[in-house]
Amino acid sequence: MDQTDFVVIPAIDLLRGQVVRLRQGRYDQVTVYSDDPVAVAVSFEQQGARWIHIVDLDGARQGRPVHTQVIARICSQVSCRLQVGGGLRDLQALELVFAAGVARCILGTGALTNNTLVQEALRRFGSDKVAVALDVRDKRLALEGWVGQSDWTPDAVARRLTAEGVTLFLYTDILRDGTLTAPNFQGLEELARSVDGSFICAGGVSTTDHIARLARMKSFGVVGCIVGRALYEGHLSLTEALAAAESEPSCY
Repeated sequence: MDQTDFVVIPAIDLLRGQVVRLRQGRYDQVTVYSDDPVAVAVSFEQQGARWIHIVDLDGARQGRPVHTQVIARICSQVSCRLQVGGGLRDLQALELVFAAGVARCILGTGALTNNTLVQEALRRFGSDKVAVALDVRDKRLALEGWVGQSDWTPDAVARRLTAEGVTLFLYTDILRDGTLTAPNFQGLEELARSVDGSFICAGGVSTTDHIARLARMKSFGVVGCIVGRALYEGHLSLTEALAAAESEPSCY
């Protein structure tokens, strides 16, 4: 992640080969937006995206990468960088996705349940290529494609992982995700102020005001946000989102 800019990252969620969005992470509340994820990625790049966020939803449920071939096709058609999550629970899964051409992998359940995975991934690939997802529901971290629930709090886990060398976290308030409401600004700020790391915000980002407010949070480590449903349903254009981020003065 370029630490001099606040980065707006459009999302592509893959389910059964289609581009979809879930509401609050629920697989029984699916909206399909496209049958051609490669074309969606190309369109995002043409509109100015420097990063694209891809979630393998089938992989998240099955515990292994499912859409590696689709991701590889996207990588072959765009020059912007891709970050990918979903089902990455061992080094072999990470190697598969990196071989497809992605720039960064996002660990979720694997980082929380496998005591050695984070350390091994950082040692093998480097901290710039590995981030950890903190998927929060009712102030606790969710697991296994958001189907399961743990007793871990995001701040305790983030502090432990920063001690192991993790520098970047993806913070998602699950109950805001896909709702077009607003990010959990308070939860994100409390977490970012308590942990020495960088954070990308997801869940509920749907207006230029949301993006501008998040960009103003750079002073304590918020370096980007992910936008999904708002783009697909026309509530916000990627051009507008990028301009909102660029209009905020740099905190560095």
